[in-house]
Amino acid sequence: MSRKYFFFDIDGTLSTGLTTMMPDSAVKCLDLLRQAGHFTAIATGRLQASAKTVADRYGFTNIVADGGWSVTIDGKILEMQSLPADECIRFIDWLRENDIPWAVSPENEKLCVTSDKNYLPLAPENYFPVLWDPRYDSHALDHLYKVYFRCAVGEEASMQSGSLPLVRYNPDVVFVEPKEKQRGIRRVQEMYGIPDEDIVVFGDGMNDLCMFGQGWLSVAMGNARPELKEIADYITTDVDKDGLWNACRHFGWI
Repeated sequence: MSRKYFFFDIDGTLSTGLTTMMPDSAVKCLDLLRQAGHFTAIATGRLQASAKTVADRYGFTNIVADGGWSVTIDGKILEMQSLPADECIRFIDWLRENDIPWAVSPENEKLCVTSDKNYLPLAPENYFPVLWDPRYDSHALDHLYKVYFRCAVGEEASMQSGSLPLVRYNPDVVFVEPKEKQRGIRRVQEMYGIPDEDIVVFGDGMNDLCMFGQGWLSVAMGNARPELKEIADYITTDVDKDGLWNACRHFGWI
């Protein structure tokens, strides 16, 4: 069997929900894939620093993070692109003018910063800690990796976010976050000269749509969104029902 290059989403694919905890069968599956000589990588919308925490726990040294805008190979960050700072600053100014709480992650570290105290009660408990600094000046930013803001379900269209990519995190908060995981995977593909048929992608959510339909073998989890299942090459069982294990056994990779 030729060497396969696997790219796994985290939340809902490797792990159950947002717990970042993998089922035992998935951990065993990854071990067997690596023993067989296959390449394993994470492909996530998470900030690189956040993805690395999960990667270190489960033996990944290769990471496509920031929605495809950062690539880490063998533990070394090869590239990490900022969101368009000028456009983000303009949007933050609009949020401020409209009394919409916001925060940013200005660096590759697990921290949110805001000058708006009203964001504090909105901050997800299982996400990054928030530093409130009433003197924080977003206009000084020349790079940043995430913007977070209050937005009820259905209000996205009213946000003056321009061309910034938006991802809903929960019913109250939306992130400005790239949705181009395929971009980072293509970067890895070019580095190694990998043919399309040797790339396998696993996902479950709307931000995984970009990885599917690329000419790579795509596997949707049983708990995946219907839109993803519709275009998947194969649908496995739920993440907590041995989804990774069952798919890899089905194709003979383990």
